[in-house]
Amino acid sequence: MMVQFQLNLVVLLLVTFLQEGGATARFNQAVAFQQRGELAAAVEEYRAAIRQRPGYVEAHANLAVVLVRLGKPEEAVLAYEAALGLAPELTPVRLNLGILHYRLGRFEPAIAVFEQVLQAQPGSIQARQLCGLALSALGRDEEAIARLAPTIDIAPPDPAVLYALGLGYLRLGRAGFRAVLDRLATTPAGRPALHLLQGQAFLRDQSYELALEELQSAAKISNDLPRLHFSLGVAHSFLGQNREAIAALEIAIARYPLDTAAHYYLAEAYTKDGNFAAARRRVEESLRLEPKSAESTGLLGKILLREGKPSEAVPLLESAVRAPGKTSIDHDLHYNLARAYQMLGRREEAVRQFAEVQRLKTEQLSKDRAKLPAK
Repeated sequence: MMVQFQLNLVVLLLVTFLQEGGATARFNQAVAFQQRGELAAAVEEYRAAIRQRPGYVEAHANLAVVLVRLGKPEEAVLAYEAALGLAPELTPVRLNLGILHYRLGRFEPAIAVFEQVLQAQPGSIQARQLCGLALSALGRDEEAIARLAPTIDIAPPDPAVLYALGLGYLRLGRAGFRAVLDRLATTPAGRPALHLLQGQAFLRDQSYELALEELQSAAKISNDLPRLHFSLGVAHSFLGQNREAIAALEIAIARYPLDTAAHYYLAEAYTKDGNFAAARRRVEESLRLEPKSAESTGLLGKILLREGKPSEAVPLLESAVRAPGKTSIDHDLHYNLARAYQMLGRREEAVRQFAEVQRLKTEQLSKDRAKLPAK
């Protein structure tokens, strides 16, 4: 029995040795294909190596790189995760996974991955800046500034980093905004981002014609800036240029499909253009991405009302007008709710809502007058 056991062991070791050797040969062949640009063949060889040796970390990692180049990001994510499951200490692979999430617009998982990289390598400027960019994309400006600001004096000037930092200062009303503009003005390739930030500042100040001029100047230099097409769409929308707004916002969504605000503004532009079916699709997508959005809830109510569905519109409009943090455009929501009540024959409720519309308009008028300089 002992002899038989030893013979079986030798056979098993020989099989394992042959499999290991075969996996290495397939891996080397895959690398050769990859270096020659024969990517599909490289994928097949990497996968063959993995079948022979499931724990072949390098094969999983290289497979991910090739899948990215082939435009198969979902499969690449799985390959990166497989490599990290086998060897969590491979920080460069983890960084690549974070970059892939970022490029796919998956900013939450990207941030989580970059934070893991920074735990392993606290001094990684690249991970710190990428984390800041992802935080900025989610509107988490305080956190983005905390990540980005310490890097700008110790790393080569990067227009994308300076833009995200400037945008954070702008949205938070911080004094550092002007200093970022000055840096962009003297940074190689920084002028498109400079125009973009200036355009967004004009948007904030409701100077829509000036905003559009700056944004179009940015687009003439570079048509691939973050938030450029979204900002163009917003500017066109406020100027009543619905067709131009729709065109810009469609591009914005094609590039950033998870941009809730872009879906909302596009729905609004389609509503103004009378295309209620397209408007409804977009606002429903906005609500899928952000179910608790009072703005999107109210807009869906308005669209349903325009489609002649007041009974469906009422609960949505009621929810929107009750939402906390209401703005100066609330009178429009109340007006639509009043019209919906009116169409359903709910006269007393309609009268109350029309009265609320008048009250809000009067309140807004008083606020606007208070802003005027004294004579």
